[in-house]
Amino acid sequence: EAVDQTRGWFYTLLAISTLLFNQNSYRNVICLGHVVDPKGKKASKSRGNVLDPNYLFDNFGSDAVRWYFYTSTQVGENYRTGDAALKETVQQFFIPLWNCYSFFVTYARLDNFDPAQPSVPVEERHVLDRWLMSKLSGLVATVTSGLDAYEPVEPARRIQRFVDDLSNWYIRRSRRRFWKSQSDRDKMAAYQTLYEALRTVSGLMAPFAPFVADAMYRNLSDGKSVHLSDFPVPPAAEDTQVEADMARARQAVESGLAARDAARLKVRQPLAGIALPGDPLPEDVAAIVREELNVKSITFGAPEVKLDTVIGEELKLEGLAREVVRVIQDRRKKLGLNVEDRIDTRYDADGMLARAIERHGDYIKSETLSVTLRQGRDDGFAGEQLMLEGEQIWIALKRN
Repeated sequence: EAVDQTRGWFYTLLAISTLLFNQNSYRNVICLGHVVDPKGKKASKSRGNVLDPNYLFDNFGSDAVRWYFYTSTQVGENYRTGDAALKETVQQFFIPLWNCYSFFVTYARLDNFDPAQPSVPVEERHVLDRWLMSKLSGLVATVTSGLDAYEPVEPARRIQRFVDDLSNWYIRRSRRRFWKSQSDRDKMAAYQTLYEALRTVSGLMAPFAPFVADAMYRNLSDGKSVHLSDFPVPPAAEDTQVEADMARARQAVESGLAARDAARLKVRQPLAGIALPGDPLPEDVAAIVREELNVKSITFGAPEVKLDTVIGEELKLEGLAREVVRVIQDRRKKLGLNVEDRIDTRYDADGMLARAIERHGDYIKSETLSVTLRQGRDDGFAGEQLMLEGEQIWIALKRN
């Protein structure tokens, strides 16, 4: 109930129960603030600032309205509610969450992933898997203890932060593990990790966003409703050292990207190396930093972040190859190709661009699912002429 019931419903129940039974009528009370407009004014028909619930449900969804009330402010404070706030809720939480879910479903169907297959032991999985499982274990414990204490705000916010980690770090750094054609043990571990994370998150968010949670859970659990399942329990996967190492890695990446930005060097352009302050990271974590910063080597123990900005011919050619990959991927999107579609690619270029494609042809084919990559304007290929790093290139592709 809202704060205006303090002298009404709450007090009346307490007074009557005390008089009749000499005891409290309730063990816990959650006393909420009022819903006000974005300027903090009370909703009133005369002011014209009343929000129609049906309008909110139709435009943002009832789960988004619930999630906003759980996460926007602490219990007891007023809720400044409006279109902008609810739109932000959808953009910052529900769209990233659904994108993670859609990513998993898309590739799991392509590879016929079966969650009933024997699980790869957590300790034998990739460091990204171990990190996510450890974070998931802590999330379940935090959400459970928060709800047990009738404190819903921080648990909901922790779920949102976990989804941000899932989208912007785990999936982004693990994409190639799902893309690769061979179905090896590492790919299976990635599927099992992401499956468990999504299934657990849908269970945790069920009290907060019941419809989205149930839609996800049913599809991940052979039609079983999340509201008829047990609440998640923490997986036995806590690893504080991996979490600490990954936190340092993400800080290093942030510093390295800032240095690149200051030097006006695109991330697609490989560099020879970077020097970073602090102690060395384990090799499997350091490899993630190298890939994220697109550098060949890392030196630890430096007084400050310092990039090696000398770009030789080999690095330049590799950078151009990455630019070609970007162009082909953009072309795939424009043509509406599915993620699994194989393509034939044709190009017309000279100079360093032609040399880059010749030198890194296998890499370009692998990244773009090109079965063939040949120079020449063959019949049946509708291409696009564009400027790339100061050189002309014609690119065309079609479904294989």
